[in-house]
Amino acid sequence: MEDLEFHFENKNFVVVGASSGLGRRIALDLAQSGAKVLAVGRNKQRLEAVESEFPDKIFPVSLDVLNAEDGDWESILSEFVSEYGKFHGAVYTAGITGVSAIRSYDKQLAKSIVDTSLWGMINFLHMISKKKYAEKKSSYVSFASVAAHCGNKGFFAYSAAKGAVISAVRSIAKEISREGHRINSISPGWVQTEMTDGAEGAQAEGFGRYLLGIGRPEDVSGMALFLLSDAARWITGTDIVIDGGFVLGKH
Repeated sequence: MEDLEFHFENKNFVVVGASSGLGRRIALDLAQSGAKVLAVGRNKQRLEAVESEFPDKIFPVSLDVLNAEDGDWESILSEFVSEYGKFHGAVYTAGITGVSAIRSYDKQLAKSIVDTSLWGMINFLHMISKKKYAEKKSSYVSFASVAAHCGNKGFFAYSAAKGAVISAVRSIAKEISREGHRINSISPGWVQTEMTDGAEGAQAEGFGRYLLGIGRPEDVSGMALFLLSDAARWITGTDIVIDGGFVLGKH
């Protein structure tokens, strides 16, 4: 956000997956822009490190979206709202990846990949969009991937999960518009994060397709903040690709 400033003073957001990677960057950028952020993630220690950057703006809660029930979300959302007021939007970045070649794949891993990206998002949106938690005209952002558009060899579970996110967002956009809410997805290309560290070998053959090189979290977070802002009030049900030219392919 070197050339663009957002102003989210007196606004509240949830960032799911805030302990690392894109979620961490978005939580920090929101706090820097004046928002109060309920930062949700699995790793308590990493969440506390995020909180330390803006201790008066970031409020960490450790929660595993794979195992979270409605009551778990109810507890953390209600506590925040009673103290600071309703939410103006949320970002769901939680996701895991892993090799899932069709001839030999780990069924449990493949299921976890889909559950984290899709069903974790659905369960969260089911709660956060309730009137008792959400201000009218709230904005929600979920993360898909260029894998949904291209299909990465040996990663069918991840590609399928992210494709499902895009389709779900289109449907949910129609449902929540009655309250003036909107929802969009972002499909990033390869971004250097904790999740992608160590997986370069499986993806290296495709790195040459990135016309602008490999991305960083700050290359994507600005779009998330834009979609949360009033500047994007006429955008919903859309997937936005941020991929450094990956989909275009090689020169």
